[in-house]
Amino acid sequence: MAIVEEIVEPTPSTVAFEPFMGLSREQCHILLALYHVVDPTLEPNVPTLFPEMAKKFAEDRKERNTVSKKLERAPEVYTEEVLNLQEIQKAVFLALVESDMDVDKAREFLKLSKDKKLEDMTIQEVLTNGFLMGGMRDDDPSGKKASPLSSPTFRQAKVFYDYAFDKFKFSMAAVQLGSFYLHEFKECQGENCEPGEDAEQMSLDYYLKAAELGNPMAMHKAAWHYDQKGQWHKAIEWYTKAADDGYPDSAHNLGMIYQEGNPNVQPKLEVNLPLALEYYTRGLHYGYAPSGTQMGRLYFMMATDRNLREKLPESDRAYSSDPQEYLMTAISYFDKAATLAEWESLQFLGMIYGSKDFGLYDIDRAQNLFELAFICSNGGQQSFEFLLRTLSAKRTMIAEALAAKDDAGEGSSAVPQKVDEEGKKSCACKGCENKETKKDEFQRCAGCKKRFYCSRLCQVNDWKQGHKNSCKKN
Repeated sequence: MAIVEEIVEPTPSTVAFEPFMGLSREQCHILLALYHVVDPTLEPNVPTLFPEMAKKFAEDRKERNTVSKKLERAPEVYTEEVLNLQEIQKAVFLALVESDMDVDKAREFLKLSKDKKLEDMTIQEVLTNGFLMGGMRDDDPSGKKASPLSSPTFRQAKVFYDYAFDKFKFSMAAVQLGSFYLHEFKECQGENCEPGEDAEQMSLDYYLKAAELGNPMAMHKAAWHYDQKGQWHKAIEWYTKAADDGYPDSAHNLGMIYQEGNPNVQPKLEVNLPLALEYYTRGLHYGYAPSGTQMGRLYFMMATDRNLREKLPESDRAYSSDPQEYLMTAISYFDKAATLAEWESLQFLGMIYGSKDFGLYDIDRAQNLFELAFICSNGGQQSFEFLLRTLSAKRTMIAEALAAKDDAGEGSSAVPQKVDEEGKKSCACKGCENKETKKDEFQRCAGCKKRFYCSRLCQVNDWKQGHKNSCKKN
């Protein structure tokens, strides 16, 4: 390969940018260099467009997965409790900001009487005091983790939350305490607990209190505890109750349990694909995107794994003797989850359309899907790697196509070097619009000495595009 004389090593892209999407500067350069060849009109927009889209998708996803959304099929009282707590939390936060984080001044701002007895308080006053006393401290400068239990006023807050549950049957007060103890268990391993307290068990006990009142969120969290402990049958009991009240996460987790089975629990839990599909269907119906991904995965595995396919009874309505039908069903569920910006489904679809194994090869579609997967995963490394591979494949295809044209006398090397009336040259690389600002600024090919380039990247791209077939050394 001929080289350009005395050329300064360029950056892979002429686009000015700050690292984006959690990528390193080097990764950003590689990505933009590929777009420079594959989609030069998109290249300058990538550093701003991708992060903006990622932010918008994240906001939409957060809105779809709020607690109130997950409770909208349950008795209305639980949604009302959540909304009530959110309003109280906002009011307390504002009071603390206005009072420079002084609790006594914040209490005055909220018009709370310091001398009022607990039994004389309304539920709003009880909960407001609970929030005011239950703030989390910042992590210790030494690196020691903090939890709500490490707050010096946590025990006072706990009195208010316990009273809200015991006196007013406000289920979310127990859920709040369950979450506090769970945070303590995960982050601090119980070091802020009082003697005799077990953070994990305390968390479960509070969730069970609220679950027994009928709160689906608490049912799900209690089930999760049992799930983590390996007590699957207890987990199934509470997941089922929560799913019956429309809690999407519980329906999804039941699908996972019945898909995997567990021969080590007593009684033995057999794989039950029809039941797994039923619960995934419910999860997706409730708007839970990961359920669509899991259904797509399961149908995809049945399309490619005969042993798994045989676990689905012929009597089941989802059964088919044709693996291709399972594949198309998988794609339909990936599509449904993809409309909810589920990055794993977008990535799966990209893999299917980017492969020649399934008779659906479409590299342009694969590129678009991997771009969306990369954006929706907010710069996920796996999606990034798939996108790079796809762009690299397209770059190779473009280079091969241009080389074929060049062989036929139609390629970029057949086009003469452009020089204006002042003797200033345009870059010889096809698609590059850079032009010399002063005469003889660009460096020339050391082989033919007839083509000039603004950068080494353009020289390399032009070589791949066909100049290597026409370059002749003097």
